[in-house]
Amino acid sequence: MKKILIYLSVMALLVAGNAPLASAAADNLRIASGVVGSMVYTLATGTAAVYQKHTGQTLEVLTKEVSATVQELYEGRYELATTTNAAPWFFYYNINPQTLEPMEKKNRPPMRIVMMGNIQTHGLLTYADTGMTKASQLQGKRVAYGHGQYSVQLTARASLLTAGLTGNVTIVRASNIPQAAEQLQRGGADATHGAISASVFRELDAGRKVRFLTLEPTPEAHKALRDFFPGAVLVDVEPGPGLIGIPERTTLFGTHNCMVSATNIADDVIYKFVKTIYENRADLAPFSQDFVDWQKELPVSTYATAPFHPGAIRYYKEAGLWTPEVDAWNQHLLDLYKED
Repeated sequence: MKKILIYLSVMALLVAGNAPLASAAADNLRIASGVVGSMVYTLATGTAAVYQKHTGQTLEVLTKEVSATVQELYEGRYELATTTNAAPWFFYYNINPQTLEPMEKKNRPPMRIVMMGNIQTHGLLTYADTGMTKASQLQGKRVAYGHGQYSVQLTARASLLTAGLTGNVTIVRASNIPQAAEQLQRGGADATHGAISASVFRELDAGRKVRFLTLEPTPEAHKALRDFFPGAVLVDVEPGPGLIGIPERTTLFGTHNCMVSATNIADDVIYKFVKTIYENRADLAPFSQDFVDWQKELPVSTYATAPFHPGAIRYYKEAGLWTPEVDAWNQHLLDLYKED
């Protein structure tokens, strides 16, 4: 109930869509991230270091939970935030975090995407000695995942949808990914779900080998996935150093990390930020392996789940990165909130 109230309070703020946002001083930007130790925190701190190195200006990193991030971004307490592509989807599409269904009333969320980044990969995991290799083999079995985290509910639902398992498995509720993994370890579930990089899965693998189950989507399933979540990506993961549970090429679900801003942050501020980070993106790599993957992705794409900020669009057009396909998709997103 507490999480529902937090979410509703955030959405109540978004209803007042014409409220002004505080504008940033060009020499003192702030970027919100997740908690210390999370991937999005690492992305924020690396970005801040590169921005400060090449501009001599401050980019302060603030740690925030997602619900607070959206509210305080709206209030102008900072100008940028690192998050997954799921957050813009929830708030821009007005998705109920409990049911994952659109809410009846459309608000006007003041969120814009600044830059797309690396893909965070998720999958259904079981023990290797079960003999299962495909997600479709979970039909009739028990799957645990963290219902306390709305983005996890999204990625788990997407994986089940892609595998044709919606309504064909028993969902074992857990408050978070570690508890879901514990259900698998104790025999309370046949599989669990989470990010491929989750440390708790490494702990499971150390005691009994695990494997991610490959998705085999039909064209119809792939379309249903994109209709459900436009930011959905299917990723073929190859075995490699540091990976657990990937004994062979495995198709998993993915969603981009990204940077977002409020609608009313000055175009020149966002333009300068995007130009600085994109043109010096090679300097990001030493801060995290995730930045190596970040550089493999274009900063604009049709996987965006909210429109791009005009200041970012200005730079991407100058750099030749803004394609007709991206422009059409961006206009589609803007049209979701056209006045009647």
